[in-house]
Amino acid sequence: MKIPPFTLRYKILDFLYRIYPEGAEEQTIIEIFYEYHKFEDIKKQLHYLLDCGYIEKKETPIMLGSRRLVSWYKMNPKGIDLINGVIQDKAVPIPEEE
Repeated sequence: MKIPPFTLRYKILDFLYRIYPEGAEEQTIIEIFYEYHKFEDIKKQLHYLLDCGYIEKKETPIMLGSRRLVSWYKMNPKGIDLINGVIQDKAVPIPEEE
């Protein structure tokens, strides 16, 4: 079963909202959603959310002095406003509460 990309945007935001104020490593996010989505689709939706300012990305070295970086994503205040319905984005449909 394939879930539309707009729904994936919401699911990623919802996940980051639930662990806020903590963030999640990119690999963790990919592992969570990989069962129903392609790697490229997950990365594309992360970049959309990042470009819109709903999430922020921080890169940290794996070890002190290492050149290899790990990407971490965290919810921004604008993303929290979107999840809570303060602002709207037609490209990130927020489900109605029942």
